[in-house]
Amino acid sequence: MVQGLRAAVYARVSSEEQVEGYSLDAQRRAFRTLVEGRGWTVFQEYLEEGRSAHTDDIRKRPVFKQAIDDALAGRYDVLVVHKIDRFSRKLRVTLEYFEKLGRAGVGFVSIQNEIDYSTPTGKFMLVMQGGLAELYSDNLSQEVKKGLHERRAQGLYCGLLPFGASKDDDGIPCPDLDMFPGLKMAFDLAAVGKSDREVARALNAAGYRTAGNQGNRLCSKDTVRGILTNRFYLGEIPDGNGGWVDAKHEAFIDPELFEQAQGMRARNRKLPKTIRRRARTYSLSGVLRCVECESPMWIHSNSNGRARIYCRQRAKGSGCVNRGTFMDVYAAQIVEYLRRFVIPEDYQAQILTMYQHLQQAEGDTEGLRRELEGRLERIRDLYEWGDKAKDDYLSESREIKEELAHITPPEQRPDVLGVFRGFLENVATAWEKGTDGQKNRLARQMFDVVWTSDEKVVAVRPRAELRPFFQVSEYCQEKSLSGDPDRIRTGDLCLDRAVC
Repeated sequence: MVQGLRAAVYARVSSEEQVEGYSLDAQRRAFRTLVEGRGWTVFQEYLEEGRSAHTDDIRKRPVFKQAIDDALAGRYDVLVVHKIDRFSRKLRVTLEYFEKLGRAGVGFVSIQNEIDYSTPTGKFMLVMQGGLAELYSDNLSQEVKKGLHERRAQGLYCGLLPFGASKDDDGIPCPDLDMFPGLKMAFDLAAVGKSDREVARALNAAGYRTAGNQGNRLCSKDTVRGILTNRFYLGEIPDGNGGWVDAKHEAFIDPELFEQAQGMRARNRKLPKTIRRRARTYSLSGVLRCVECESPMWIHSNSNGRARIYCRQRAKGSGCVNRGTFMDVYAAQIVEYLRRFVIPEDYQAQILTMYQHLQQAEGDTEGLRRELEGRLERIRDLYEWGDKAKDDYLSESREIKEELAHITPPEQRPDVLGVFRGFLENVATAWEKGTDGQKNRLARQMFDVVWTSDEKVVAVRPRAELRPFFQVSEYCQEKSLSGDPDRIRTGDLCLDRAVC
């Protein structure tokens, strides 16, 4: 056990949680007992009251943000929480800030969950979880899409309601009494030839503001374009494949008015003079370098879409002898390398245990639902009694409804641990199943540099915090060389003895 570390506690309660075991005093007592028993020193107590951890925006939790900022600045060595759900109830947020703590060399301890990442091994375990979180998120999105497909099959709208819409008692979209006149005005103006910008100005002048995840802001031409082209207002919903199907809700706008607006917008619209090609991300973009001259490698696609790799200095005529080759040749060698990469079973167990704790921390969805519905009822009463302004009421109620919409009942959640275990058993499988963008995120999480010479990947440089994982892999231990310093640099792992 490392003694003399500077420890800080982050303790949090929401306005509904002033009970023994979760009170600030109880969390502080548990922290003090831990610090005293380990011979650590108390750096600071970060105490946050009346803040929910069900948010992706840590700016809404200023004390938590300060605790993280101080950690990343190196002001203390270990962050302690009473329980994981005090830290965050959002899995994405938890993993993101675990990764940041790990990179900063700051340990993490959860007292009640018996999680201790205050050791050097534990610190890079935090980073490993953050690095693999992207894969978890990509897979989870596939499971979510299944649920959305089922809702669409039932004719139910998925996502935040667009401008001018609310829900009836059965959860079916219907015109919002306050916003619908603005929606009708937008289509009326467009149908007589007004531009999107002119419609936006008219809406703003009439006091209308944006809705959904755009917040309560002034309308813009982009806002209006999204409204006027949305076939939701014709009683349709997206089918998930770029088309539209009939929905359960009725049409908000007369089809003739909708089509007239589209016709006038088409007349007003001017095609751009040039259409720029979007830059493509390849699996190894940004990590390939020439082993001869250390120059970055350029990527160029031929007419068939096959990516060709060039040494930048050779292309400039500097005399470098590295000819490069096609991207898929290098990618195949990386896949072969990853097939030999194994995450030790004891590390797998630690990571899976952490995810189990995180799932449990997020498990009380019914309690959270009751809390949010109670808050919604209270602010509605305050508005009806005249104690809360209309704009404040609409803004707060919209935020609460958005949180309610994102709560997933436990029985509808995918088997996250079962899926994630498959990724941990073989990183190569995760690579092979991903898109180019997903592969590139994984490559950047694992490697600082992938060294190439002609048609071969000759060495890789793992990221410093993940290097221990590569070192304990049997294949990497056999191939790791001190090497010729002119060829293989400190921190590199050799893939090709002939070149090294």
